[in-house]
Amino acid sequence: MAGSPALARRTAPAAALTVAQALELPALAGARLVAGHAGALHPIRVANIMEVPDIVRWMRGGEFLLTTAYAVRDDERALAALVPEMARRGLAALGVKVGPYLPVLPASMLRCADELAFPIVELPGEVMLNDILSEVIGTVLNRQALSLERTQALRERLSQAVLSGGSQRELIALLSRETGCPAAIRAVGADAAGGSAPAHGDAPPTPPTVTRPITVGGRTRVEVALWGAESRTSEAELALAVEHVASLATMLLVQERALAERERRYRTLLLTALVSHPPGDRAEAARRAAALGWDLERERATVVVEVSAAPGARTAPVTEERLLSAARTALGAQTPAWGTPGGMTVLAEPGSSLRRTCAALHRAVAAACPSHTVAVAAGTVRADFVELHLSHGEALSALALGRELEGIEGSFTRLYEECGVYRLLNQLPDTELRALVAETLGPLIEHDARHDSSLVHSLSVYLQRDRNGVDAAEELHVHYNTLRYRLKQIEKLTGAPDKDPMRRLQTELAVHAHRLLSARLR
Repeated sequence: MAGSPALARRTAPAAALTVAQALELPALAGARLVAGHAGALHPIRVANIMEVPDIVRWMRGGEFLLTTAYAVRDDERALAALVPEMARRGLAALGVKVGPYLPVLPASMLRCADELAFPIVELPGEVMLNDILSEVIGTVLNRQALSLERTQALRERLSQAVLSGGSQRELIALLSRETGCPAAIRAVGADAAGGSAPAHGDAPPTPPTVTRPITVGGRTRVEVALWGAESRTSEAELALAVEHVASLATMLLVQERALAERERRYRTLLLTALVSHPPGDRAEAARRAAALGWDLERERATVVVEVSAAPGARTAPVTEERLLSAARTALGAQTPAWGTPGGMTVLAEPGSSLRRTCAALHRAVAAACPSHTVAVAAGTVRADFVELHLSHGEALSALALGRELEGIEGSFTRLYEECGVYRLLNQLPDTELRALVAETLGPLIEHDARHDSSLVHSLSVYLQRDRNGVDAAEELHVHYNTLRYRLKQIEKLTGAPDKDPMRRLQTELAVHAHRLLSARLR
């Protein structure tokens, strides 16, 4: 029995009828608690009469069992053996009628009850068991009815608060006020450690008495917690109240997310339309933007951000919210931005320098996505928002060109206004660019395809290095004589363009046009 006293540590909710309180009922006048005093606070769920000992097998816990002990009146050992079984099954107490069948309660039975903190109540011989049964059950039912009534009233007040437009913060404040206990909606798990989930209310440093999770989309980020250790309200009532608050808070969170998603879609459609074509109704576009808190009557440039996983890196996809958070950090909370496949688009104010603004955005996104390559490209600044679609086209051209020049795996920041001759070439249709390339570099492209060589690339590097053969050979990682051999092949195939200024200019333009076409294909 060394571990048995743990059975006695059952405490009654405030609304429950305890053994000690039952002894104050009129029907139990003259009854005495003669053993197991430590269990006087056991809650009584129901009362029953034991005619034969075998009834104990059917007990579910919380019973106040009444008996005359007639069936075991001559077997003291059997009567004492009932006590451990009753304690094990969680009965509230045993009331034994002392009279003609059992004049005295056995000492062994009382000792066992004291050891197990299982209450034994001595009932006077003249008492009627049915009277006790009726009054105890009636009192228990009355208390349960009052508890249900209080619980229902609280549920209605909480529901009304939500229907009246109350927020999660107001809901948790009402719960705390109604129960008289500290309450909070607090983050759980990784969100609690990172502080990334919203929290409301006062959370004491001690563990809460009751908690219920708020689960949305299969993920639990927050929970409702209540500290009711000192409350006069039953734990069952507190649990029901917290359960209801968790349900209401979940509903509010689902509604908030649905509204946020609708607003996100509305915002994305508006901004996508602005950078796709001139607005049909300028005033209406400005009004819709103002409703979202954006002032389009300011100089802005369209900035395109592309994020891709670094080669070999095992990383989770970058969320739109992470990118938008980085944009807000770098450019301010009111900067129009929206997610796109593989990145986002921003309508950025140039500030003191569009180059510095784009560099700040690049740093913020790179910090938010450390295992990814980040490319930032900007179109020219436009004073009128109806021209933002032109800036967007320039940003896409700058991005494509940057990918061609920097490599698909490179991180960079490129402004369209800094693209030099590519800005001129970008105005030409593909047919003109292809004609220029074919006329000037056609033989080289054909030779490279046929012999798996790299004459076009070698010429490009040679021109980039201002025709410095030593520098070009070093960048190409070939011997200087190898480069000289390639240059002789180029001269043989194209007719010595270096000797004619016009041909020289045309060759350089053709090389840039070839790179621009490659970028557009990407």
